[in-house]
Amino acid sequence: MSQTETLDKSVGSSVNSAMDTLTAQWYNAMVTGLGLDPNQFQLYQGPNSMMSTSQDMWNVFNAVPPKSINNYYNPNQTNNFSSAYNLILEALVPASNSSFQNCMGDYYGKWNSYFENHDPAEWTAQGVSDLFNSWAMRNAPGKAGCVTGLTNIYINPVDIAVKKFASAGGKYAWNKTADQLKSALAGGAQKSFTLDSQTTSSDVKHTWAGGNTSVFFDIFSFGGGGKYDKLTTKTTSAGVKIDAEFQKVTTFTAGPLAVNNPNDPILTDFKAWYESSALAKAYATKDNTVWNNQSSTTWDKAFGSDGFLQRLTSSLIVADGVTITMTSNASYDTSERTEIEAAAKAGIWPFFSVSGQGGTTTEVKFNDQGNFTITTKIALGNPQVLGVLQSPMSAIFS
Repeated sequence: MSQTETLDKSVGSSVNSAMDTLTAQWYNAMVTGLGLDPNQFQLYQGPNSMMSTSQDMWNVFNAVPPKSINNYYNPNQTNNFSSAYNLILEALVPASNSSFQNCMGDYYGKWNSYFENHDPAEWTAQGVSDLFNSWAMRNAPGKAGCVTGLTNIYINPVDIAVKKFASAGGKYAWNKTADQLKSALAGGAQKSFTLDSQTTSSDVKHTWAGGNTSVFFDIFSFGGGGKYDKLTTKTTSAGVKIDAEFQKVTTFTAGPLAVNNPNDPILTDFKAWYESSALAKAYATKDNTVWNNQSSTTWDKAFGSDGFLQRLTSSLIVADGVTITMTSNASYDTSERTEIEAAAKAGIWPFFSVSGQGGTTTEVKFNDQGNFTITTKIALGNPQVLGVLQSPMSAIFS
């Protein structure tokens, strides 16, 4: 290995360590400044933090938080709640339909064809039975008595859940919308805090994530990379101070859509797809009375120590009207200043918001000593996710 390669590796390692420390300090400063619970809070970092639409918001709720104090929501991430929920439903034992099928005889297929394209008024055993009674009255009056067998099937929440999930057609909404988020923000509190990299604690072992961090980036580039590593190392070594001001902050809670909402102008276009009693049943029972022993998905693979669904995103911490002022103690030469100014336009840590987009403006100033002050402002009306509150399955279904 050449001397240059050794130096580059050393710089890369030092910037990783420096950003882990700065991230932990930002986490602690935000927890204290916003009055958050370190037993639940996870810091959101990276681009795509603006909540312009309900779908933007639902995508973050749908993400399953990793065991880390920070996370970047990637719209293409595979570990999301709706997919995990579907995997679990496919692994559960449904109620036997043999009694109902035998009763229906030749009409069984006709009923199933109708049921595939018509949802009950409500996804309950009674709702399914009412739909069947209406159909049987017109199409199979001699089979009306078979409703008892059908009701017995859909008393099992697993069968309700499977049908309900399928009826959503791959469109998975939560029970709150962006309009409701904006209303909540209107009544939000004004908050502010300061981070000083030379004095703010970086100890995050007391958190729910036990000090784990994830996602690599540097101050001047999301995703990191060698181009800005030396600048980041120089900046963090000399020390930085960050003043954060939020005109409005709110904790916004929502859950998967479990009941149709025809009165909401957004939710009326989405079908209910979630049945909490089915997931509760799956979590509460590990044996093969609930879990199909032929399925590759097991209780341990779903909920165990390495399971894909150990926790959910239950709330978002959202701010509006943001001002972040970062001041560096380092002195920068002319070429470094040019690099910093270019990076700032593209978005810098912690929000990486592009100047000129989404109500964002970024201003860079250097004093006579060559120290920078970078001020990023995100105007009111452009809600930003600061983080999420995660809830472990053990707390949800205790």
